[in-house]
Amino acid sequence: MSASDEQITLPSPPYDTVSAVRYSPTNPNHLLVSSWDATVILYDVGEKQAEVKAKFDHRAPVLSCCFSDASHAFSGGLDTSVRELDLGTESMRILGAHNDSISSMAYVRDSNMLVSGSWDRTLRFWDSRASSPQQSSHDTPERIYQLDVVNNTLVVAMASRLFHIYDVRKMDAPLQQRESSLKFMTRSLACMPDGQGYATASVEGRIAVEYFDPSPAAQEKKYAFKCHRLTIDDVDHVWPVNALAFHPKYNTFASAGSDATVSIWDHKVKKRLRQYPKYPNPISSLAFNCDGTKLAIAASYTWDEAEAGQKTSERPAIFVRKLGEEVKWSQKAGLDLSHAWFEDVYGVDPEPVKAVVLLFPITESLENKRKEEDKKITDDGQTLPSNVFWIKQTSLVESITLQSNVIYATGSPLEQFIKECQDKTPGDRAKLLETTPLFADIHAEAASGGQTEVPANLDTDLHFTCFIRVPVSKQNANDSAGKYRIVEMDGRRVGPIDRGERDDDFLNGVANVIKNHYLENTTSIQFSMVALCSSAKL
Repeated sequence: MSASDEQITLPSPPYDTVSAVRYSPTNPNHLLVSSWDATVILYDVGEKQAEVKAKFDHRAPVLSCCFSDASHAFSGGLDTSVRELDLGTESMRILGAHNDSISSMAYVRDSNMLVSGSWDRTLRFWDSRASSPQQSSHDTPERIYQLDVVNNTLVVAMASRLFHIYDVRKMDAPLQQRESSLKFMTRSLACMPDGQGYATASVEGRIAVEYFDPSPAAQEKKYAFKCHRLTIDDVDHVWPVNALAFHPKYNTFASAGSDATVSIWDHKVKKRLRQYPKYPNPISSLAFNCDGTKLAIAASYTWDEAEAGQKTSERPAIFVRKLGEEVKWSQKAGLDLSHAWFEDVYGVDPEPVKAVVLLFPITESLENKRKEEDKKITDDGQTLPSNVFWIKQTSLVESITLQSNVIYATGSPLEQFIKECQDKTPGDRAKLLETTPLFADIHAEAASGGQTEVPANLDTDLHFTCFIRVPVSKQNANDSAGKYRIVEMDGRRVGPIDRGERDDDFLNGVANVIKNHYLENTTSIQFSMVALCSSAKL
């Protein structure tokens, strides 16, 4: 098992594709894992280490599992049997069987019933306490691929892009019958914890956000968006979205795909909050724990490239990632996250960007380039837009936020700092930033918030710079309204650096500046970017 401050890798993972990871409803450390290797494993996942608490061998691949309470769970798969697992005694008993493979199951806590879905086109309800556990069976028009439950609402995703929505207390007929908003086969499904709706995803790299309320006003809020895609050499690569999971507290959700990435989304404001670095295999399943502090991620081959891909895939691995505070530094400082937010940059996405931070290595060649540019500016001067707010030796977040015309909360540290900086010189602004108590508590909390500890033997000199977008005023009727100038803000420089006028996408423009001024002057790969994004539809 390997561990870091951000995530740990679980020991003794399954040998074949992980079909499901599910957390206990009451114990935030207990994780259940089912696999195509015909096993179900119970892990106890601590802060720094994990151990196998129980293992259950089945006769055939297991496609689904779920908890009922802290000490009992259920499983089902290709052998068609529904099993109850006693997690304390490590024993199993068969409750009954479908006529074909069991594809999905969920536990209805309000009625203490298990519901299972099968390729035999039936939904079946089970009560493990009864002498005859199967309580009812309900036919569906197609094979069942996925199902999920929130409160008393059951959502069933079937072949042919069909969806049925039921009230589990009245199963004689579905409340609603829908066709998927997505054009291709359903791959994943998850209900919102607030009971308002659900998200579903397809093999074609799209996610749809749906609402239960059938009224026209509510249905106008539903939407779909593209994700888990990448353009390589002008060729669009599209991957299936294999898993969805909602955060139990914040109602945000995670998506995972065969591109081996995991993204966190806020479906209310229609934006991506975070994308984690790529994993070694496609992601087949994921789950938040009951208190929302951890995210389990199963990386295992999903057979998108058939047998040829299996030969080159790595062994399955299960990661548990510690989640940071949902309220970020920028929000505590006063940034209105409904209008702008920070996001890691992994590609040149088209989402509107207000500013970009670059972390780069200080090398001899880059230092020589900097000195040449500074001398030229000192000798020749440069004309900058009057609305550039420059702080000598500025810090990362304050610099970007102050340059980008974003919205701040009334009375927030950022708003107060801006007011105090009025009519001050860049040097005086820097001195104020170093001495003001406005950001001290936020800095201290962020520093102790579980970030990766810097190695003591690190021999690397890294520095931040940032790029802002400064609109260009139209001089005549023929000028483009979209023209802007890229201005680089580096506290070590003699002043802001004008990187030229452009009329294309800002993030693409910054990428070209970084390529021409930074990447061509070093062979180092120690670069990373963070963008300040603005509100836009996904």
